[in-house]
Amino acid sequence: MIGEMSNQKKRVIIIIVVLIAAALFAILWATTKPIGSPLWRQVKERWDLTDEQIKEIQQLLEEMRKSGASWKEIRAAIDLKLSEWGIKPPPRIDIELFYTVKTIVSTVNIVLAAILLFTHIKIYRETRSEFTVRLIIFSTLLLLYTLTSNPVLHWIFGFRAFGLGPFAMLPDLFACIALSLLLYLSIK
Repeated sequence: MIGEMSNQKKRVIIIIVVLIAAALFAILWATTKPIGSPLWRQVKERWDLTDEQIKEIQQLLEEMRKSGASWKEIRAAIDLKLSEWGIKPPPRIDIELFYTVKTIVSTVNIVLAAILLFTHIKIYRETRSEFTVRLIIFSTLLLLYTLTSNPVLHWIFGFRAFGLGPFAMLPDLFACIALSLLLYLSIK
């Protein structure tokens, strides 16, 4: 019994370490890549600019990229150009903070769902319970959900999101709570 408790504590520690590693990976990725929609698309779609204004923004982007400007400098130049035209861009917190949090939480969700799936597979091997098969199917679907909701995957396939505010991260936060509870109940 004491050895069994020790194994369970070891499993919990390993799970926590893996979750921390996944969160650190997500933080590093989310803070080094431009998150959300590419700037040219935001400028074009969000503010209903004329074709001339769009061309001017594109020229500005090309010039700044050629000169090796950072994303921060490019954003500042675009904001300045928009303010010259009387257009107020939305606060950056929408794009940067919420999508960074979404990236971190959804990456942790992937790890939680994978651990949950492997836990249910282990339980099935021991018990051969039909109910556990249903839990395996449910866990697989949750894993697919977490994979497809992750901004890293979106970025890999060339998609960017913008304008959702806190609704960009809230579903993933609720899924994280649900997955944590399911995992806790499964390893208990």
